[in-house]
Amino acid sequence: MERTVAFAKVEGEDVEGAVRHAVSLSGGLDRLISSTSRVLVKPNLWSPQRSGTGSITDASVTEAVTKLVLEYGARSVVIGDGCGAGYDGHAWSTDEAFVTSGLRDVANRLGVELRNLNSDAFEEVEIPDARVMDRVKIARTALESDVIISVPVLKSHIRTHVTLSLKNMKGVIAGAEKRKTHRLGLDQAIVDLNRVVCPHFVVLDATMGMQGLWSYPDDCVSIGLVGAGAHALSVDLAGAWLMGIDPNRVMHLRYRAQDEGLPVGLEGIPLVGEPVEAYRAKFKTGFEVFSERYPGVTILQGESACTGCTSELVTALKYLDISGYSPEMAGLHIVLGDVAEVSPAAKLAVLGRCAAAHAPLGVFAGGCPPSEETVIRALCEASHVDPAAVLYTRDRTRRELWDSTRESLEH
Repeated sequence: MERTVAFAKVEGEDVEGAVRHAVSLSGGLDRLISSTSRVLVKPNLWSPQRSGTGSITDASVTEAVTKLVLEYGARSVVIGDGCGAGYDGHAWSTDEAFVTSGLRDVANRLGVELRNLNSDAFEEVEIPDARVMDRVKIARTALESDVIISVPVLKSHIRTHVTLSLKNMKGVIAGAEKRKTHRLGLDQAIVDLNRVVCPHFVVLDATMGMQGLWSYPDDCVSIGLVGAGAHALSVDLAGAWLMGIDPNRVMHLRYRAQDEGLPVGLEGIPLVGEPVEAYRAKFKTGFEVFSERYPGVTILQGESACTGCTSELVTALKYLDISGYSPEMAGLHIVLGDVAEVSPAAKLAVLGRCAAAHAPLGVFAGGCPPSEETVIRALCEASHVDPAAVLYTRDRTRRELWDSTRESLEH
């Protein structure tokens, strides 16, 4: 198993040069692509955004990767993605995203097909020994590809702390079925998905990254690098490190490493090319910025607090607020992770297995991670509000949002 991860600096505007250098340093594509290969180049195009913002994979990076693949004389080369279907928000038009990002022009220049994976034919695939998602509908293009090259952008994320090559594979799931991963448990579902469609190679767009809640241009972080590697988990671990985010707190990285029998860190990963220590930044996660919206709520996090609990906490806080219970949340204390000491509080919720030692002090939401509904009920009980009202608001709001943007997933 080749775990080398290479980083190359973008000199001036020469993105293609950086892509080629990083791919070469990491071992190249020779062993992957032949004249019989069907190749899917999979950028992160979650919504219609402009290239260069750090919100999506820059079209220049995708173009450079595709040009390189074409030089190997593959049987077929497709650039494909399917825009996101927000769990607590909208769905977006992939065709519109192709145009806005500049990928439509790239495909025309290179003479390759640009395929909307949300409108592709799908097959329902069984996932053996799944953590939470034992079957899922996946675009046939992805299933029939001999080589999948994931081209993610360097970003933090509100629910999973990072969104890199493994999470990028969500784009191959059928349209609205993407929401299924949230309902079942996002991090675990990402791990399950990658058991059947894990990328064979990764080119990481770290030219411009995005942190926080992805507000342009305030949350842009200029890095100026391109990364590459044949081992998706290793590239993601290096990407998390580059963002200053502890991968032990990212549940899908932790579980994927566990499945592969590998440590959750840079141990055993040869880093070559640019000395990345000089480029390392401290990205704010979306959860950090999101939690600042609730100054009356105190969140105590231990070192083991991971995205399993924080992802569900995002939903709980949001829907208590939407339900009109912000005044009742004032003074609420929430404990997650292995917090050493917790002082008694009138309103106290304890989330997840890691914090279970403090369960007698307040309302406990058990599990690893606890379910979304369990967290909502725990926060409601601690805040002395009606959980039925919050759950009703959650269901109604989601249903209205999903219905209003259903058509977008078909375009």
